Amino acid sequence: MILRSRAIWASKGCVIGDAAVRVRGDRIAGVGGYRDLPPDEGEPVVDIGESIIFPAFVNGHCHLEYSGLASEISRDVSFTGWLNQMISIKQSLTHEDHETAWLAGAEMLLRTGCGTVVNIESLPGLYERMAPETLLQVCPFTELIGYHPEDVGEMVDLAKRELMVNASLALNSGLSAHAPYTVTPEGLNVLARFADEHSLSTTIHLAESDDEWEMFADGAGPLYDTMRGLGRMMDDCGVGTSVQHLAKSGGFAKKTLVVHVNRLTDGDIDLLRRANADVVHCPRSHAWFGHARFDYDRLAKAGLNICLGTDSLASAGGGGETVVLDMFAEMQEFSRNHPNLVTENILQMATANGAAAMRLENELGQIKDGFMANMTMIPFGGTLSEVPEIILHHRGPVEMLMIAGKRAFSKAGSIVD
Repeated sequence: MILRSRAIWASKGCVIGDAAVRVRGDRIAGVGGYRDLPPDEGEPVVDIGESIIFPAFVNGHCHLEYSGLASEISRDVSFTGWLNQMISIKQSLTHEDHETAWLAGAEMLLRTGCGTVVNIESLPGLYERMAPETLLQVCPFTELIGYHPEDVGEMVDLAKRELMVNASLALNSGLSAHAPYTVTPEGLNVLARFADEHSLSTTIHLAESDDEWEMFADGAGPLYDTMRGLGRMMDDCGVGTSVQHLAKSGGFAKKTLVVHVNRLTDGDIDLLRRANADVVHCPRSHAWFGHARFDYDRLAKAGLNICLGTDSLASAGGGGETVVLDMFAEMQEFSRNHPNLVTENILQMATANGAAAMRLENELGQIKDGFMANMTMIPFGGTLSEVPEIILHHRGPVEMLMIAGKRAFSKAGSIVD
């Protein structure tokens, strides 16, 4: 099948007018100008008219099961206050609540053009039950928490059990040591080594808040007090930053996605660079917490791959507005705070950079021959030079989303099988 459109944004620096893309099975089998891609005998051609086709978004960080928590937590709390409220709310949720929220979040992402997402799975077995219910390519990263020395073996056992099931269902799967304050130094090291032995990616919430900074750098503060009250040994605090702590613990795997990294020293950035870490920034969650401006410039100058994620709806809303998981909204929030950044760089953060962070840079994030046919379509009314800006500023549902060559969402009815 050939899809013809007014324009295709295939990748950074590649905008094609009067464009066409050939789809065979779940793959892209050609892209270019319509006149340069003649149909084979009997091959259907679908003209979608005044539209832009571009790569489906790759969301670097999400918690689908919290999609029902928008506006549930006050913005007028510290990070530790938010964390305590989250713990309390989670204890009140049923399995049905989690399942409903997980599927609702997946639908939100499909409606807004996302094809693939790194999702933190905190409930064993949830991904296995939910994955068959959506075409969204959810990449499950099993969340692991263990702040007592005796928890290490249980974390590894849980990782093994979840991976045994999830790996066969997912495009990619991995491990998520929750954070340096909720996993022991030994646990961080054991999980990183386990990931390397099994060629797995890892992800971790890192340097997220001032409370985390104070805990590790100063050995004090509300998060320090909370974790000490839970029985965590605190002798690893007061001796450096959380990034330094992770490095000293041997907690960087060969492929580690660090999420947030909102407060960093120059030395921290150098440690991230030497670890070849990928950075995931979640702009709307960042704004919701009121963090200082994200340090994109220093991270980019160090050569780190930076991608975008939505985080969860537990750190969104609060002003009475309806909030959904939406990569367009994340790009727009990022653009507001980094107005001098080239628009195509922002689009790349939401597509190709996310794919690279997941070791899928040869599969996703571009419209390219041989890549998976994950494509989004939105209306187009403008000139070719305006295509990146039109994508960036789109609001609401997309016209259509294709994942692995299949229609995953269509606003106005199906145009492909």
